[in-house]
Amino acid sequence: MYMTSENEPVPVTAWAAGEMKASSPPDSMENRQKDKPTKGKKGKAARTLLRRVCKAVKRPFFACCDPDRVVRLTPQTDALDDSEVTPVPGPSRITSTADADPFTPDLVCLPVRPPKAEPDQDESQFVPEEESLPEQDQVSTDLETVPFEEGPSEIEQESEDVVLPGSVSGSVSGSVSGSEQIVSEAESDTEPEPEIELPQGSIVSFYEVGHLIASGKFSKVYEGTHVFSEKLKVAIKCIPKRRVDRYLDIAGHCKPVLAEVALMLRLGEAPSCPNIIQLHQWLEDESSFSLIMEYPEPCRTLEDFILLSGSVSEGQARLFMLQAVQAVKHCSERGVYHGDIRSGNILVTLHSLELKFIDFRCARLITSEGFNSGEYQGSTAYTPPEVIRQSIFHAEAANVWALGILLFEIMHRYLPFESFDQILHDYIKMDPTLSTACHDLIYRCLCRNPAHRLTLEQLEEHRWMKA
Repeated sequence: MYMTSENEPVPVTAWAAGEMKASSPPDSMENRQKDKPTKGKKGKAARTLLRRVCKAVKRPFFACCDPDRVVRLTPQTDALDDSEVTPVPGPSRITSTADADPFTPDLVCLPVRPPKAEPDQDESQFVPEEESLPEQDQVSTDLETVPFEEGPSEIEQESEDVVLPGSVSGSVSGSVSGSEQIVSEAESDTEPEPEIELPQGSIVSFYEVGHLIASGKFSKVYEGTHVFSEKLKVAIKCIPKRRVDRYLDIAGHCKPVLAEVALMLRLGEAPSCPNIIQLHQWLEDESSFSLIMEYPEPCRTLEDFILLSGSVSEGQARLFMLQAVQAVKHCSERGVYHGDIRSGNILVTLHSLELKFIDFRCARLITSEGFNSGEYQGSTAYTPPEVIRQSIFHAEAANVWALGILLFEIMHRYLPFESFDQILHDYIKMDPTLSTACHDLIYRCLCRNPAHRLTLEQLEEHRWMKA
């Protein structure tokens, strides 16, 4: 133990601690000045390193954006195929020159080609977020340089009308008075027809399906026999549904009706015309329509009658023409344009020589504005010249032209024209043994200018028709 100045004993341990404390260098200004140069050197070295790193990182971006820099690219023999390269955000693929400084390389940005989109992927996902889309003017210029690929022609195009679902049945007894409204229009009839057949022996309504009477592009017609009376015969027309079918709104029906059915119902209203086939009943299911119509037996088409019966006298031809005019007049009075008058669409009852117009598939409602010539669906040989030359044609003039062609065919057993060019330019060569009145009627019905053509009333009052 030692004594302090106050003569108090001090423990050794406290003294030792005081000595140790006194022996450690104090945090004096001198010491701090000695340490400062060492710390400053280290900070300066760190800052220099950071500046070099930042400079090295920034230099590629500045080199890419310099429009005046010209860099020679070194070909890469082991480069990947562009189609296998996937895009990455940020700077594009970077290629350095051969003699570039390792610390300050001369770099160039190559454009990244996005991979081809899969069929079920949206191509917009391949547009980089950081790149802006081209301006509108640039887009227009690009579109102009791309070759235009023409779509299908007007004849090949199809409308997007939907076949009305459900099963509906109707009969002639339904009211069809009131105005019809066109719901859908068929642009063409080039759509392939689905195959719809009625098995022989099957039952449609109260009729047993018999043998096939006729088969066409748009329908099939079968003979039908009433299950309770074998003497009652009908014709059952089976029509497959198509997307381009036309439908009409008619009074007395809760939904639009197939145009052919609607117009036949209108024509069948009392007083009906004996020279137009009568519709007894119609049925609809998910895939087809079934029209049950009268079946005059025995009968054949006027076309077959002309070819198989030999020459037809003017008196017999006059009887046919009077009935044909009555049928066309009845259609016109009910506001219906048949659309496909020809010898193949007229039935002849063999025992009475009574005519009946059939097949109203092309029928339309008559309008004062006329019809678009592109919508004409009749036979080529019966096409009036205004359909070929003009954009609009009218029902009455087209009907008179068709009746003139029909009379020529009855008297000569062949058609006067077989093509559009002949319709527009050829002369009519008629049998010189025919009467002058018959020549005159045919010439005036087949006048190429519809304004100079006979009207339906003038045709009916012509002297040959009155003979």
